[in-house]
Amino acid sequence: MIETFKILTGIYDKRVTNSIHKLNESHITRGYEMKLCKFRSKKDIRKYSFTQRVTDIWNILLEYVVISKSVTKFDNRLDRYW
Repeated sequence: MIETFKILTGIYDKRVTNSIHKLNESHITRGYEMKLCKFRSKKDIRKYSFTQRVTDIWNILLEYVVISKSVTKFDNRLDRYW
C-alpha cells in the first residue's frame, strides 16, 4: 500500500510510473477521487500482477487514510485503519 501511495502521489519519477496505475475518471464513484481502475485480464500472468492485486485493497481504504500529506502520516493512518 505504501508503494501505491508513493506512485499515486508522485514521489516516484512520473516518467517511470505513469502507466502502472490508472485513476478512475468516472465521477460516479463513491468516496474519494483516488480510486483505481481494475482492468480485466485473460491470462494468469496478468491476473496476479502487482496492479491487479493492489487495486481492490486500495479502493476499500477510507478517504482519510488515502488523502495524507506524507508517507509517514499515510503509514500511521493505515496501521490504525487495519
